[in-house]
Amino acid sequence: MSTVKVVLVEDNPDLSDELCFHLERQGFEVAAFSQGVALSRWLERHTPDVALLDIGLPGEDGLSIARRLRQAYPGLGIAMLTARGGVEDRIAGFQGGADIYLVKPVDFRELAAVVHSLWRRARQPEPPARPDTWQLDLQTSTLYPPQGERILLTPTEFQLMKSLMAAAPEPVRRGELAAAIGHPEFDYDFRRLETLMSRLRRKIEQTLPDLPCPLRSARNVGYAFAAPLRDWQA
Repeated sequence: MSTVKVVLVEDNPDLSDELCFHLERQGFEVAAFSQGVALSRWLERHTPDVALLDIGLPGEDGLSIARRLRQAYPGLGIAMLTARGGVEDRIAGFQGGADIYLVKPVDFRELAAVVHSLWRRARQPEPPARPDTWQLDLQTSTLYPPQGERILLTPTEFQLMKSLMAAAPEPVRRGELAAAIGHPEFDYDFRRLETLMSRLRRKIEQTLPDLPCPLRSARNVGYAFAAPLRDWQA
C-alpha cells in the first residue's frame, strides 16, 4: 500500500504533536501546519490524500481552508477536527466541503480509521455514467449524482440512504428510518431524524447547487428520495 499523505492544520502545538505521533505510528505520512499560509506553501509542491482541519485558526479559518481544498482537490478526503460540536457548526463544516466532522477530544484509533476510510473512498473508481440516475455505492458509502461531484456519506447518512434506495421513489416511514440507524421507534425523538435529514439535504444541495434535491419530506409519513436511485455496482 502506498503511503497516505495527511495534512494537519492545528494551532495547538501540543495537540498537533500528539496527533502527528499517533498518526505516524499508524504508518501515515503527516505534514502539520498551524495556519493556512504555511499549508499553501506546502501545497505548491505536494498533493495530499486526506486533510484534517481545525476550525478556529489564526488568519484563515478551517472552513475557508476546507472550501479552498475542496475546489482544488475534488477527490480529497476532508475531516474537520474541532471543539465546536453544535449542529450549526457541523452544518457549516459539511457545507464547507468536509466529509467527516469530528469533535475533540477524539479517540486516536477512531481518527486513524477515519483517515483510512477517506483514503479508500478517494481511490475508488468512478461508476459508469447512467443518465438521470442516482447511484449508491454500498462498499464505500458514496452517493453518485447523475452529474457533479460524488458525495461521501457518514455512517448514519449511509444507513438512511440505503433505506431510501430500497423504496425509491416511494416514501419510507419515519419509524423505519429510525430503526435503520439503530433507534427503536417507540423510544426515539424524531426531531433528531429531522435534523439528520436536513443536514443530508444541505450536503446534497451544496454539492449540486443548480439541481433540485430529490430528498423530500412526505407529510405524515416520513421521507422519500424522489428520483431513480440504484446500487451502482448492480
